[in-house]
Amino acid sequence: ACNVPEYSTDAVASMVMTFVLSLSCSLIQQQRKLWGRGSENREAWATLQGLRHFELAGKTMGLIGGRGAIGSKVGEMARVFGMKVLISSRSDRPCPGAEVVSLDDLLERSDFVSVHCPLNHETRSSLGTKAFERMKRSAYFINTARGGIVCEEELCEALDSGLIAGAGLDVQVDEPPAESSRLYDLAQKNLILTPHIGWQRRESRQRLLDSVARNIEGYFRGDPQNVVNW
Repeated sequence: ACNVPEYSTDAVASMVMTFVLSLSCSLIQQQRKLWGRGSENREAWATLQGLRHFELAGKTMGLIGGRGAIGSKVGEMARVFGMKVLISSRSDRPCPGAEVVSLDDLLERSDFVSVHCPLNHETRSSLGTKAFERMKRSAYFINTARGGIVCEEELCEALDSGLIAGAGLDVQVDEPPAESSRLYDLAQKNLILTPHIGWQRRESRQRLLDSVARNIEGYFRGDPQNVVNW
């Protein structure tokens, strides 16, 4: 069998930073308060009205499983904005440009926690209330990896209670979430919810098709590419 590795690295990393930038200036809430044409909307113009609005320089980005291609790219982008980067992974070997720490340390110190580990029997539902309780109340949680890594109901509780400041989710346990999902209600409050679009930028989709074509050509030449041994 052959796969297509790393076709969406830049796209997904950019999605993470899109969440970071939007959350840091309460972009969705700022836009929502201006919907309509009434006097209330005009009074809201150029006022923060208690919404969070801060610079990224000096803030800390925590990458759970951040040694892979996407996590490394997020770290690179975060450093451009002057952010400190923490990484938690199975290996404690040094990582250039980032500090390698335990998961608990990462959760406690980060202003943004971004998930970059695979979904497997060890990581399924591994991030829940205990993790959110360790995070700063001012911190944000971002998941562009796999929805099943997070205990979704416990994340909803953390968001609804103000245990953490907010979240950006491009992936969910069920896609799309059930019509009764609390995620939709929280998307009116402190959650940015997107329909698994992180990988879907035009260039990524073209890169995927090109790589599949090369895999097929290589197979028929007797020189298969990107072979996966199951």
